[in-house]
Amino acid sequence: MSVFKRELAFEAERPTENAGDWWHLVLDTAAPGLYVEHSWIRTSAHLNSEIERGAERFGINDFLTLAEGQAAQPMLMSALKEMFRDTQQIGDRRPEATISAG
Repeated sequence: MSVFKRELAFEAERPTENAGDWWHLVLDTAAPGLYVEHSWIRTSAHLNSEIERGAERFGINDFLTLAEGQAAQPMLMSALKEMFRDTQQIGDRRPEATISAG
């Protein structure tokens, strides 16, 4: 089975380093599951430049609630709207498939 990732946002810790925060929309076909993954790499000036790495997963609804004001939130909404863009035309013919904009 496969895991598909789509980058939603990246926020650099410092402009010249490959450190910061990444947010991905992840589809895991083995689990199966659709979720947002937040991963980070940070360097510490206080600990001899030691690198801290981590990751956490959020359900879609949890992420939309918790990530208000983060760059990844509008990108997730855009990705979801794109995924369901063609569905709205089908929804016009099938009432059970309509999408609420509310």
